[in-house]
Amino acid sequence: MTTRKEATMNGQKHARLYVDELLHELGTSTEDDVGLRHPMAFGEILGRGRVEAVVSAAAGVFSEVEPKHAWNGADIGAREWHGRFQDRAIRGVTVARRTGERVRVDIFLGSFPAPFRQALHNASRDLIDIDAWTLPPGINTALPPVDADEVLDAKLPFGLTADMFLTSPVACKPIRGRVDVERVCEHSIAVYGGRASGPRLSASPTTLSLWTGEVGGMQLEVANVIHWKDPRHAQGMAMAMRPWPVVALFRARMKARTCSFLDASYFESEAGDETASLQLGEV
Repeated sequence: MTTRKEATMNGQKHARLYVDELLHELGTSTEDDVGLRHPMAFGEILGRGRVEAVVSAAAGVFSEVEPKHAWNGADIGAREWHGRFQDRAIRGVTVARRTGERVRVDIFLGSFPAPFRQALHNASRDLIDIDAWTLPPGINTALPPVDADEVLDAKLPFGLTADMFLTSPVACKPIRGRVDVERVCEHSIAVYGGRASGPRLSASPTTLSLWTGEVGGMQLEVANVIHWKDPRHAQGMAMAMRPWPVVALFRARMKARTCSFLDASYFESEAGDETASLQLGEV
């Protein structure tokens, strides 16, 4: 039976998006340099005190957080979680990595509904430099033309099951079925131009794959949770990304490419809101 003290400790751990737990697992001490990369902003927040303040502010927008999956490796640990914001479920991935005496924490999000973005910005805006929230000057946000003779290739290193699903900040509800998921992956790689692979952590029946792409000359950072049907076939992928200004650019380019086969219900409405079809406890 869980005591009140244990419940309180669990609530505090979950409310801080597992950052404290991961830092503890990496043996982080006062001698280490700790940095955080926020899901909405560019750059790195440095210093244990500042990191704790920003994490607390971000976690404070959620009324509830549930753990989903955990992965650990040499000098790296990660957690997938689902947070409740108003009537929406927000999926996130927190990753901590050690390099010598430096420990870096990255928080990725699986969706960025407009009210949640506003709440997250309001909670953290006094703690993060104002320029970190927006694209750098001179970035071209116009939609690039698409070559009619473009040859698409998803370049997936594994097969997909017929009932495959994909969740991503690109769409506000899951994309289902092997054909549509593969088409979305084909257009995705055409936008970000290939994947620079990072660490892969496995804990059956999932793998966390960290990689980066490039959109508009800026890095799009991705934490992809692969759900396996068997060792050679995935039955699901749940992607989380950062930072938001690059994610927004990626999403706009993906919408222009995929609206011919994904209807309007998959995309954020003109009012700037989204429907969160993913419920706590799913995936």
